[in-house]
Amino acid sequence: MEGVREERLVLAGVPARVRIPPHPKGLLLVLHGLQGSKEHILSLLPGYAEAGWLLVAFDAPRHGEREGPPPSSKDPFYVERVYQVALGFAEEALEVAEAAQRRFGLPLFLAGGSLGAFVVHLLLSQGFRPQAALAFIGAGFPMKLPQGQEVKDPRVLALYETPPALKGEAYGQVPLLHLHGTKDLIVPLARMEKTVEALRPHYGEGRLARFVEEGAGHLITPLMARVGRAFLEGFLEEGVGPRGA
Repeated sequence: MEGVREERLVLAGVPARVRIPPHPKGLLLVLHGLQGSKEHILSLLPGYAEAGWLLVAFDAPRHGEREGPPPSSKDPFYVERVYQVALGFAEEALEVAEAAQRRFGLPLFLAGGSLGAFVVHLLLSQGFRPQAALAFIGAGFPMKLPQGQEVKDPRVLALYETPPALKGEAYGQVPLLHLHGTKDLIVPLARMEKTVEALRPHYGEGRLARFVEEGAGHLITPLMARVGRAFLEGFLEEGVGPRGA
């Protein structure tokens, strides 16, 4: 990656990994999935820094450098633990985004994969306003509650009672692209399609899109990454920063 440098920073008190091109044109905050890490999600977005995107990624609570371990599927409160992580991830993303913008002064964009994609929806439903956003292999509805699983945390219950995707008016028509595979067994394609259907009435033409890769499973593929980058670049000229929080 000639001319691109990578640094470890602390933003808003959280360890982050930053990939900086020589002449950045936009800042992309990237949110990883369950059991992932900042390093892993950056590895899935080749070519972004070379194309001028300054990438910022940080570890979710209980992941990577943070005190863990991630939620275990053997835990009877697994689902609750997962969405507690998501809620914490969203809160920290707001602070990291603000700190990164103060530091770099670039238009802010947002992307997330799997659980990170759910957090993208959570942030948009709370009024966060990046220039555009990508939701890789994820959806705006939480996972189906497995038999025998319990949820007692009222904040997590609220995500089931009123999922982010049902708050489409709050998204403010932030341009949003969903990228998914036909063979995804973790987040079924139907859940993504349901998300787009729920959001459609609140979006104008060209601002809500979907890309489905035939045969792809629960993975951000190189093709998805390229399509996502092209989508973001179409909205670089819309402004110079986030439109409020």
